[in-house]
Amino acid sequence: MDFTFSEEQKKLMQEMREFCINELPEDFDPDYVGGPRDQETQDFMKQFLKKGVKGGWTTAGWPKKYGGMGLTFMEQAAINSEMAYWGATWGGDAELILVAPTILTVGTEEQKQKWIPPIIQGDVTAFQTFTEPEAGSDEANCQLRAVADGDDFVLNGQKTFITGQIKPTLLYTLAKTADVPNKHRGLSIFMVPGDAPGITFRPLPTMGGSMQNEIFFDNVRISKNNLLGELNRGFYVAMATFEFERGTGGGLGAKRSMETIVEFCREQKRNGKPLNKDPKAREMLARLAINSHLGFLQGWFVTWQRANKDKLGAPTRNTSTVFPKSVFQVYEGESMMRVMGLYGQLNRNSKYVKYKGKASYKWEKKNAIHGGGSPEIRKVVIADRGLGLPRIPRQFNAMINEALKKEEKQ
Repeated sequence: MDFTFSEEQKKLMQEMREFCINELPEDFDPDYVGGPRDQETQDFMKQFLKKGVKGGWTTAGWPKKYGGMGLTFMEQAAINSEMAYWGATWGGDAELILVAPTILTVGTEEQKQKWIPPIIQGDVTAFQTFTEPEAGSDEANCQLRAVADGDDFVLNGQKTFITGQIKPTLLYTLAKTADVPNKHRGLSIFMVPGDAPGITFRPLPTMGGSMQNEIFFDNVRISKNNLLGELNRGFYVAMATFEFERGTGGGLGAKRSMETIVEFCREQKRNGKPLNKDPKAREMLARLAINSHLGFLQGWFVTWQRANKDKLGAPTRNTSTVFPKSVFQVYEGESMMRVMGLYGQLNRNSKYVKYKGKASYKWEKKNAIHGGGSPEIRKVVIADRGLGLPRIPRQFNAMINEALKKEEKQ
């Protein structure tokens, strides 16, 4: 692997850097934009997206036929990396990063022409509706039922812990379409209009500060044309979606965060001395710097593997999603809590909070390590696909579950 950027990648990163500097306000706070949005914030994100569309940035890695720039995987990752440094987002990550790439991969030409243009223009707000009360890490246990009825499918069931702050125009939904012994082969993906009759949204605020939703489907009728990919092959489409979610390269966001923490420790005083003179704080900063760079290199290694999959084969494991979440993100949150002391327990919107609320935010991030898949499940994938370790036989899993249930009753 070449650990340096090509001249073309450097040029693209410089252009994106200039775009962010020119278009983002000086007081831009990515943490605020990433939180609950008022109308002013929504309007700003809409304008920022339109400028990105005009410059071709939002779809840089897509085929030119569908409004993209036709850039390579590595070039797209270089742009994303620079955006991460500035904390920039198009405000439609689910649509642009998850839904649209999947449509371009498995959708029919009719579906591409129907959904891709409005997604590019920011006219579609999508929720990824996979998680259920009994189907989180075990997506194959999906119970939302979709039954064929003439030219339609009728959906009944529930989704939960679905992230989103405003009512969506589209639900990217995993549903059960067949009762088969191998549950993976009885699921399908549907594009469900968010305003379809029979859909009910119930807000589900969390202790971490994010807004989730419970979504109920009561005889929701949709056209069979809304089936994405093959019938009963939705599990594999969902797995492809997860790869889009996890494979965004080694972003520079951690570098920017690191710079901000260093600046804070330089300005903040404790016992009359700058915090960066404290030996424990200096050790913390050194560890953060090392972990940050390790995460950056891991991310780019996986990106390089995927960019060269024709020569190397499909990557068998992705450690870049385990280390940042289960190691770096947790350590960063705990470190900031130690530095801030009791201030770190304040809500980020408190007028007394330090570090512009980022201390509490980092603690919240520790509680959000399961976004995009829990570290435990990712380790199972690495053990299975990457290291070739044997799975526990099904009967042993059943015995373990029974033992755990007995222990809970006791």
